[in-house]
Amino acid sequence: MRAHLVCLRGGGLFLSSSDALLLVQWLEAGVGVPRILRALERAAEARRARRSRFPLQLTHAKRHLDRPTSGLFRSPPPAEGCPMGPVVRALEAAPSSAALASLRAALEALPADADPESLFRSAATAARAFLDARWAELPATERQRLQAEALEGLGDLADLVDDDTREALVREGARDLLRAGYPALSAASLWEVVEARSHEA
Repeated sequence: MRAHLVCLRGGGLFLSSSDALLLVQWLEAGVGVPRILRALERAAEARRARRSRFPLQLTHAKRHLDRPTSGLFRSPPPAEGCPMGPVVRALEAAPSSAALASLRAALEALPADADPESLFRSAATAARAFLDARWAELPATERQRLQAEALEGLGDLADLVDDDTREALVREGARDLLRAGYPALSAASLWEVVEARSHEA
């Protein structure tokens, strides 16, 4: 969960004490990782729509924990061998890059006999690694464009927060713009494929 939160925020390596406590409570209560990651992404989306002045935290996901969400694969086609086949096929339209080649290889190597949660976690880990690598391999001009678009998206809020908060919000927004180009990699999309496969078994 920490890694997913860092990926969504584009930085900030540590959980706050309240986030850490909430995570322990959820895990002890048997809340599954797929539910938590989908809630985190819903929280991030809702906060950006409201132009929240606070960077994303795990506690923001609490009210989104059991809300329905839809990904790219409401009715995914059969996986046909590779358990994440629909995701791999959806990525065929994405611009080729070294990061994308590594992601495809990682998804194709996932074991077909893995249990649903393990499969989801492995796919989500591969997606996060790709998004970090893709950000790193973007030309500086493209990263700057995404950051400028994220800053513009803050509107008047950019002038109402301190410099550190504005920087964190821009970083989070720029990473969100990057992720938006890969809807097949959202937690909701990955879970739809995993869940459909478990029903086929």
